[in-house]
Amino acid sequence: MPNCARRLAVLFLVVCGLSSARADEAKAPDTPAPPAPSDKPPDKPTAADTKPSDKPPPLAPCLEDENAFLGVQEKTFLKRHRLEIVGQGGIYASDLLSSTYTYGGSAAFYLTEDIGIEGTFAVTPVALDVDSSLTSFFGDSRFRSETGYLVMAGFLWSPIHYKIKVPGGGIAHGDIELALGGGKMFSRTSQGFAYSGGLLMDFYILKWLSFRIDVRDVMLIQEVVGETRLTNNITALGGIALWFPFGF
Repeated sequence: MPNCARRLAVLFLVVCGLSSARADEAKAPDTPAPPAPSDKPPDKPTAADTKPSDKPPPLAPCLEDENAFLGVQEKTFLKRHRLEIVGQGGIYASDLLSSTYTYGGSAAFYLTEDIGIEGTFAVTPVALDVDSSLTSFFGDSRFRSETGYLVMAGFLWSPIHYKIKVPGGGIAHGDIELALGGGKMFSRTSQGFAYSGGLLMDFYILKWLSFRIDVRDVMLIQEVVGETRLTNNITALGGIALWFPFGF
């Protein structure tokens, strides 16, 4: 009898152990098998998946399709320590006298790229168109025509350097300058010294050649037919300039 009870107890323990092991297997999750390797290349990321840092930077506004720089261009030549010789001509709009033509030249030496010293010489007729009417009224000539010589010296300052695009895709350079000076008009109608101020524009064609437009106000005291006062005389000139030395 005791042996029978002992066998029943051992059998009960074995049955309980098997039931517990099956319950643990039922609770354990299934482990997925690793995916099989594939020969297909990975898909490219879409626009939504691409980060901003992965995109190439945008082209700069100064670049064309060929990535050629357009914003920074080499200057045609340097003016520092160079001599500019100008031959020019144009209009002399006199205040008291008749407007007429004028011609002459100038020479400028540039101490820096922006500052230069200049000397100018101009020839202009000194005439009065109403002299014939005055002669017929008074019976004798009150004015005698002559040739005037204007000699000036002064300073040039170039505060603005400009660039323009020319046909063919090239870039042309130029300077806008301010002029201030003094001198004398050699004429019987002029008294004392003359002073001038104006605006110049240089357009560089080659490394040794440029085109100039020159507009100035020449102020001086003049006496014409009994009237004496300070006059403002406008000169508008155009000319061609040569630069020395050529090799800059």
